[in-house]
Amino acid sequence: MRRHLLPIVLLSCVATASHAQSRTQTRVISGLVVSADSKEPIAGATVILKGTTIGNTTNADGKFILNVPSNEPATIVVSFLGYRPEELTVGNGQNVVQIQLEENIAALNDVVVIGFGAVKKRDVTGSVHSVKAEEIVQTPTHNALEALQGRVPGADIVRNSGAAGANSSITIRGNRSINSAGSSIDKNSPLVIIDGFQGGNINDLNPNDIESIEILKDASATAIYGAQGGNGVIIVTTKRGVANKVHVDYNGYYGVNDYQFPESRIGDSYLALRREAYRTVGQWSSPADDARLFPAPGEYDAVQNGQWVNWVDQVKHRGVQQSHAVSLRGGTETTKIFASTGYFREEGMLANNNFNRYNARLNVDQSISKVFKAGLLSQVTYYKQDDRRDPLSVATSISPLGVPYDENGRVNTFPIITDQTRISPLADEAGPNVARNNTIRTNIIANGYLEAKPLRGLTLRTNFGSNLDFRRQGIFNDRLSLAQNGTGLSVASTQNTFSRFINWDNILTYVQEFGKSTVTLTGITNYIRSDVDNTYAGGQNQLLASQLFYDLNSSSTSGRTFASPSTLPYVGSKNMAYAARANYNYAGKYLLTLTGRYDGSSRLASGNKWDFFPSIAAAWNIGDEDFLRNSRKLTQLKLRTSYGVTGNYAIAPYGTQSVLAASPRMSFGEVPAQMYQFSPTVGNPNLGWEKSATLNLGLDLGFFDNRLMATIDAYDTRTSDILLLRPLPQSTGVSQIYENIGATRNRGIELSITSQNFSTENFSWSTTLTFTRNKEEITELLDGRNIIGSEQNSLLLGYPINSFYSYTKQGIWQANEADEAAKYKTGTYTFQPGDIKLADLNGDFVLDAANDQSYIGSAVPKFVMGLQNTVKYRGFDLNVFAMARYGQMINARFLGRYNPSGTGNGPANLEYWTPENPTNDFPRPRKDAGLNSYSGYFGYQALNFVDGSYFKIRTMTLGYTLPKSIGSKALLQNARLYVTATNLLILTKSHLLDNYDPERGGDESTPLSRQVLVGLNLSF
Repeated sequence: MRRHLLPIVLLSCVATASHAQSRTQTRVISGLVVSADSKEPIAGATVILKGTTIGNTTNADGKFILNVPSNEPATIVVSFLGYRPEELTVGNGQNVVQIQLEENIAALNDVVVIGFGAVKKRDVTGSVHSVKAEEIVQTPTHNALEALQGRVPGADIVRNSGAAGANSSITIRGNRSINSAGSSIDKNSPLVIIDGFQGGNINDLNPNDIESIEILKDASATAIYGAQGGNGVIIVTTKRGVANKVHVDYNGYYGVNDYQFPESRIGDSYLALRREAYRTVGQWSSPADDARLFPAPGEYDAVQNGQWVNWVDQVKHRGVQQSHAVSLRGGTETTKIFASTGYFREEGMLANNNFNRYNARLNVDQSISKVFKAGLLSQVTYYKQDDRRDPLSVATSISPLGVPYDENGRVNTFPIITDQTRISPLADEAGPNVARNNTIRTNIIANGYLEAKPLRGLTLRTNFGSNLDFRRQGIFNDRLSLAQNGTGLSVASTQNTFSRFINWDNILTYVQEFGKSTVTLTGITNYIRSDVDNTYAGGQNQLLASQLFYDLNSSSTSGRTFASPSTLPYVGSKNMAYAARANYNYAGKYLLTLTGRYDGSSRLASGNKWDFFPSIAAAWNIGDEDFLRNSRKLTQLKLRTSYGVTGNYAIAPYGTQSVLAASPRMSFGEVPAQMYQFSPTVGNPNLGWEKSATLNLGLDLGFFDNRLMATIDAYDTRTSDILLLRPLPQSTGVSQIYENIGATRNRGIELSITSQNFSTENFSWSTTLTFTRNKEEITELLDGRNIIGSEQNSLLLGYPINSFYSYTKQGIWQANEADEAAKYKTGTYTFQPGDIKLADLNGDFVLDAANDQSYIGSAVPKFVMGLQNTVKYRGFDLNVFAMARYGQMINARFLGRYNPSGTGNGPANLEYWTPENPTNDFPRPRKDAGLNSYSGYFGYQALNFVDGSYFKIRTMTLGYTLPKSIGSKALLQNARLYVTATNLLILTKSHLLDNYDPERGGDESTPLSRQVLVGLNLSF
């Protein structure tokens, strides 16, 4: 039996070994990868056996060799940057293959939204920058503009403040218009179009609802908007439904914020300043003299008891921010729906400062038949916001002595009990009814369209949009609040504003092909109307503080007012326009765009209400020419040029008229009577359009199958007939008039470079660089002379609009310069070491405002740069975005808190001159001397103006995406967890700005914050 078993065992072993060998045997597949268009071989393409890590790359001739299992069909995946991935199943008997990859020109064929239409990116003739949804949400924020900061060449975007819910401002290609002092109209703001409609506010949108944002910059792109395109156009497209699919997305984050603000003097630092102030005048020589330093009631006792208070730390808190958004996309071939809802809340870094936004959106597109289509694009946004007076100005200037809270934890309104004149920075937090500034607002957008395509190539569309905005602001300040301290009165007011905006467009588009030529004709009528109602009531000495601003009947009858000091009870305006555009395209290589718009505005004077705004643009896709079509290195080359005129009518309604205004300042004896008087602005029947003419040259480049892409634009914008509110002599009986005076010029270069540094199946790294250089200058003013106002409101020929006019600080007079300092005078005073050293511009050794003030700098940067790096490895992604703003000057108001007498306070990092510390930053302290009361501090205004250049790591995000094989078990299409840090690192050129973010522009109120948050993205 055993003799029979042995051969069977041996036979089984051989069979098993043979079977194992057959499983490990491989076959060789060789192949060639070529371009489907040019049939040229593609070097460096990745060839992977699907579902495995077995792979290779093609050589210089486009060839590859791949070892695959011999007894199974093999599916290989071939990919290369700039081409669509291709899958191919190779049968058992097939060992040689050829694979053709189709060029992925999605980047060039991406639809770019332009005015009243859309074109492929490769067919754009103007200067348009497009930002897609995935880029917008890379920066977690409630405000989409903030997410674009540093990413759009030509757009200068800054955060307005660090207050809860604060928004960002944007300027495109510099300031063209001169804003009137005190005016609420920003004449340099771009026009915002949301889903083809005017009247919306980009700050009302949930960034998660946005599909794309296009920034239109040159006249060819903006001339279709005529009067309103002079400052650029921002076109926002929200998401729409998709056919035969259902997508549910959740996007949320939670984070904490903390102020970056200089610490104030406390303890030894504060004592040292006051001692030096007294030593300067010979009243202090040692700590034995400290008692005489504190003559105010109770102050020296507080010093001896160590009752030091860091008021800045007391008033600031850790802020909290959270956002939650859920959206649904779906539909059928005839009905497509996008619906979303969102909630955003921010608790500010100051008590009683918070912001809540609730929003819901519904977009519906309905195909009625083969000819007709209709849609609704709607949104409801509700805000609730508590604002407050910023206490940092008090916290940085008040003496750091006292007891902030009593034994029960309540705020001591006067922290030094024996001194009832020094109010605490915490005064507004002493109770719920001390200070309130509450705003509630509801915004309703209801936009609809009807589209018909009766003939091939012909489209008729009518858009009707309405925007309704309801706002109520209530303010109450008790007599012991920061705002009312010292008045002995409490004040309350409420203001209600109801705004209506209507937009009606009719658009006719006709497309016709003639061989290789394509002509697109567009005709437009555009009507907009704006109406605003304002009601206001105010009172004093409310009977009960708990009534706040709700019952003004309880206020004193003598202090009631029923007219807002800053707004008219009704404001209305209209605009009507007719426009046409012709696009010509020959073989995709030669492009021409002609645009004309005839615009009329009710805000301008009769006879000048209408004007015409033309533009022309041409482009040449040189890369499509035969001599470059097969180039492996230069894969895209496009030349663009345009010239056009746009307009601006951004003046206050009724600005061309002499208006009568009611006033209660009249009486007959003790009987009050109503009177009417002319408003301060006198009418001008000759007022017309402000116009901007722009020449633009552009170049679009692509190298190495578009792994490296660049866009370069150079422009020259000349604005004439600027609408300026000009002051008049008091003898005229009025104070100001709008006139078309002055001209400005903006010249600049914009650059955007995107590089795909690495791109493999598991690892990729891309870099995007943006650079903007704009030179802004005033070229004409009335009578060819500068208009000198204040240090920040002077208009200077040859310099930017936002320029500073003051003394030039050269440092502090040093001990070894005593003889030189004595040569200079202001009045009868001769300078000495420790005084401020100023430039004597006319060389007469006398310092005075008439001869020694000049242009010292501008808030306009010399350049703005952004750098973004995105690295992905398997499921991990890292995004680092850095930006720089260089060459601008800021008015750092907190530097003006330097208190040379030592009686108040100021930032602890401010170095002042002493014989032992000969700094050039701030002058020597001196008892009883204020900056504006001692001749040695002449020119103290210059102390605040510093170089505001900075570099910052704006955002850094680290994320992880769950593998789909795991997420699919929970019905997840995508699941990503991420951590984002904002303003992680800030480097400033001036050491005086340590621990301060210059993006804020120098204001000490609500400085910007550093933020860390955790977010989650889910898709089902």
